[in-house]
Amino acid sequence: MKVLLVGASGSIGGECLTQCLSHPGISTVVAFVRRDLPTGVSSHPKLKCVLIKDFSQWPDDILQAHADAAGIIWAMGSYKGSQTVDLEYPLTFLESMERVLKTKPTRPPFRYVHLGGMFTRQDQEKKLWLLEYPRKIRGLGEAKTLEFGDTHQDTWRIFVVRPGGVATKEMTGSRTVASILGDNWCVRSEELGAFMAYLAVDGEGESSVIENARIARKGRELLKSH
Repeated sequence: MKVLLVGASGSIGGECLTQCLSHPGISTVVAFVRRDLPTGVSSHPKLKCVLIKDFSQWPDDILQAHADAAGIIWAMGSYKGSQTVDLEYPLTFLESMERVLKTKPTRPPFRYVHLGGMFTRQDQEKKLWLLEYPRKIRGLGEAKTLEFGDTHQDTWRIFVVRPGGVATKEMTGSRTVASILGDNWCVRSEELGAFMAYLAVDGEGESSVIENARIARKGRELLKSH
């Protein structure tokens, strides 16, 4: 089974890549990247890197070549908020791939796993006192993604994952903080990566919007089973 990935060079996207490569049900991972990944990663036998110079333009031949994938993990995002990165890039991919999927009516719905966040806000009218722009623009990206899925249910299965704090191995003390805060507020990066990989190939019975507690608990279960 093939899975596509955007954002492999980032912290969370890199963990998604690791979990996809170790997933027994995934035979091929295609990472769409602006530049080559480190040699130690890119040499993995399951991994194929495809250079995309501009994520606002998706060549039809690339989409056609990978329309046989089970789905895509979209782990690209900005910290300060960017209309281009957080809104336009993902919607451009959805619209571009939709034109290809319409020509393949016999395939199952294409799975799209979107990395959102617990603290984003889809309501654009609500006043926020902290980090208003990045929280709202990412929330708008989530809302538009879900809206797209609602209007294209024959060809798409959309998941938006909304983790809280993400504890990585590189962040000193983050694992201790995650243990103190618990599953409602924090998730370990490998749990999040495993969960997103699972959604890309399965996700049966999962809701379209998935919050931190479910991500953490199911992620731990998946890591143990692998």
